[in-house]
Amino acid sequence: MVRQPQSIITIDHRPEAGLPAALRSLFIDFDAWFASVEQALDPRLRGKPVGVVPVMTDKTCCIATSYEAKRLGIKTGTAVWEAKKICPDIQLALSDTGRYVHYHQQMIKAIESCIPVDKVVSIDEMACTLTGDWQRPDKAAEIARQIKQAVSKVLAVTCSIGIAPNQFLAKMASKLDKPDGIRVLQATDLPGAFEHLELEDLTGVGRGMHRRLQRAGINTIRQLYAARREVLRSVWGGIEGERVYAELRGGLAYRPPSERRSVGHSHVLPPESRSPEKALAILHKMLQKAAFRMREMNYHAAGMSLSLWLDKNSHTGKRHSWGEHAQFAPVNDTRDLIHVLKALWARRPGQKKILAVGVQLSDLVSDSDVSGDLFYRRDHHPDLAEGNLSLVADKINKRFGAQTAYFGGAKEGLQGAPMRIAFTQIPDPELESDRPDGGRQ
Repeated sequence: MVRQPQSIITIDHRPEAGLPAALRSLFIDFDAWFASVEQALDPRLRGKPVGVVPVMTDKTCCIATSYEAKRLGIKTGTAVWEAKKICPDIQLALSDTGRYVHYHQQMIKAIESCIPVDKVVSIDEMACTLTGDWQRPDKAAEIARQIKQAVSKVLAVTCSIGIAPNQFLAKMASKLDKPDGIRVLQATDLPGAFEHLELEDLTGVGRGMHRRLQRAGINTIRQLYAARREVLRSVWGGIEGERVYAELRGGLAYRPPSERRSVGHSHVLPPESRSPEKALAILHKMLQKAAFRMREMNYHAAGMSLSLWLDKNSHTGKRHSWGEHAQFAPVNDTRDLIHVLKALWARRPGQKKILAVGVQLSDLVSDSDVSGDLFYRRDHHPDLAEGNLSLVADKINKRFGAQTAYFGGAKEGLQGAPMRIAFTQIPDPELESDRPDGGRQ
């Protein structure tokens, strides 16, 4: 049985000294990371509007944009055709995940030459803990300046740094003076420092939570700050509301580690890969990558979802999606999962052009919690123990590079669905990159 801490929330007002909560967190947020890396490495892109795209087609969208593009109203998610309409001279750069991860790792080393990195939040965000003299505003600001200098020696990119009593406030502070800013935020600066922001600008407040806050009569940052603890608990539907209440005031809130629920990949298909045959081959590749990652995390899957985004319906003229889900006894062998993929694929509607595909392994179960198959017959496979072929392929790929060994269904899709970066999941180029150099060049 896991023992939980006696208190999940602590608020440090330091009343004995008459001081606000101590500065405990320094948060680094790299400015327009993907686009900035491209501009730093290609002088032709510097000072120009840049959109980073997953594939070179007007039908996709920008997964990142430079500040020059942002100032024109071209943001992450803007369709390429729309971006070109706003700015005909916009420069498009093909996303290179291996490159971004490589420099992400170099930036961590640069930061750690100044202060230990406590948590890597995402590909472009890191959090550090301030202790001792570093909690003094002047010392904390000096550390921030040292970080900026160390970063600039690696690559000509900028970062914005927030310093505050907790990570939530430090993250918000890092957004106040973008790009290339430093903001020291004391608990006594609240809520004034955030009053110009919208509720949805706050970390953790998406559209759904925004609507719930509005139903509770909370429409501004000041109203959120003034709301009673019980109100926020009701809005968030539990203890998370109390955590938000505490963090808004400079307190610390305990959050238990989250459990991994699923692993998977999705991919927008380039025009030449939108036939059923090509789409299926790319799905095979994505499934094999997901199965490999799952085994590396020591999990079995008991569920699989297949998703397809299809071309326009001839009757409605609208694009639509289709999905199917399957449940089964927990497995981690790629061969078993391929059988499930084939069964789901056979249920897809018609022969419409497929614009994007996705496959997800879900209902993950720890390897240690999985019992063997009571009816497995080793005499049917005298040369192989269950799952050994997948494990052998894993070892080969880890030693010689991803896709050195693969199951045949992925052959025609090996060049599709390159390594991507999820918001909170940073891939390991040594394990996932399609390139022998791990994507470093």
